Amino acid sequence: MKKLPPKLSVGEETLWLHIRAARLPAPDRQFRYHPNRNYSFDFCWQDLSLAVEVDGGNRLAHVDKSGRAFAVGRHTQDGDYRKLNEAAVLGYIVLRFTPKMVVSGEAINVIEHFFKKQSEQPK
Repeated sequence: MKKLPPKLSVGEETLWLHIRAARLPAPDRQFRYHPNRNYSFDFCWQDLSLAVEVDGGNRLAHVDKSGRAFAVGRHTQDGDYRKLNEAAVLGYIVLRFTPKMVVSGEAINVIEHFFKKQSEQPK
């Protein structure tokens, strides 16, 4: 049986539509960027070392014995930090957005601003 791709979030699908509507270059989706770890970006423009993550898998819903909240769900805080640190070491700029930022248009505005700044730089 053929393996189905992972289900993408509403935030990711909405941002994909915004990217297409803005006529930006198409990014790689669910791009696995790390040579030894199973780390991937939601969207990646490899030639620019630009990555975009639409967060939303964390829930600060559990409290430990000290009374501090910690992340549960698809991601953990420590795991997210490790992933972002490795991305930085490999030279990636990672823009992170919440689904609310995607829906409001803030995410696509920031991405378009990045592309505009890139086009203004001397070659």
